[in-house]
Amino acid sequence: MKFQNGRVETTGFDVADAALDGNRDVALISLRNALATGTDPVLITSALAGSLRTLAKVSGASRGVKSFDLAGPLGLAPWQIDKARRQLSKWTPATLAGAVVAVAQADADIKGAAVDPIHSLERAIIAITSRV
Repeated sequence: MKFQNGRVETTGFDVADAALDGNRDVALISLRNALATGTDPVLITSALAGSLRTLAKVSGASRGVKSFDLAGPLGLAPWQIDKARRQLSKWTPATLAGAVVAVAQADADIKGAAVDPIHSLERAIIAITSRV
């Protein structure tokens, strides 16, 4: 067996995808990899917030309408709508609202409200994944 050594390039979107899918372990590992490769914590909270906004937009749309027809009115690509619909099967309005609060708190913490912004990000991810 051969092992590879190197850095895993991970983005805030990778963190957000894992968190919104409810995969806590992958989300936390992705968070650490993203931070280790230089991703700014603000970009990670931005990706989380953007993904939650997408879920909120799509949650109000009829499931009977094709994603291509929703793309224009929602300002999203059809693939984003399809992905959000898959993720929404695990969410309720209450859990979605709780995740928004967790990300808002992490965002404030990262921008100076907390001593350890990385710990705040980890707490937000744990809060999000426990809701799914």
